[in-house]
Amino acid sequence: MYRKKMLFFVVIILLLSGCTRISNNLDDVVNATMINSKILPNTVSTGYELYIPNGVGQISDSDYNQKFKIRNRYVYLYVDTISYYYKNMLNYKNVNDYNYYYKEINLDGKTGYVGINKEDDDLYYAVIIFNYSKIEFYAEQSELPIILANSLIIQKSIKYNDNLISMQLESNVNDGRELKYELDSPKDSESTFSDYLQEYVPDEEPEVSLPEDN
Repeated sequence: MYRKKMLFFVVIILLLSGCTRISNNLDDVVNATMINSKILPNTVSTGYELYIPNGVGQISDSDYNQKFKIRNRYVYLYVDTISYYYKNMLNYKNVNDYNYYYKEINLDGKTGYVGINKEDDDLYYAVIIFNYSKIEFYAEQSELPIILANSLIIQKSIKYNDNLISMQLESNVNDGRELKYELDSPKDSESTFSDYLQEYVPDEEPEVSLPEDN
């Protein structure tokens, strides 16, 4: 436990200082970040607040979707306040759904997973489900540790505002709007987070930036 805590603080210090020389072992990255530690939120959004690490740029905040930039990669976050409020279980995939990396995560009773696929163009597509939120991004192999570490820190820092979420739900019911359970339903296994991006950010597609040749 002591070693894990020390590893976490080393990761935090490196992220805050802008240094990116953290372990290339993804298990080490996940284990170092997913331990009990207090992270004070520094950003407020709709129904929740979160911590955005130094070096992570917040590009947009549209209701429950956020877009960040880490290095030269865009990172997309969706926070499911409705599933949180009703404590709906998230849909899980297993290790067979990912051809490069898969690890289940558990912290303080909150569960989720990290899944990464290697694409045909040598880019890696990562999905992180945790704390009633979902993050996805594309990256090169060398970029995975730093983007993964920042993403997990963001997700574990999310703190929900029960009173505000309750008022929002009541408002949605009163004005006749349909409630959406984005991460828990629809049950169609073909549904993807990209569908939600198209609904909430119709004019944008996830951007994949390739490094310039030296």
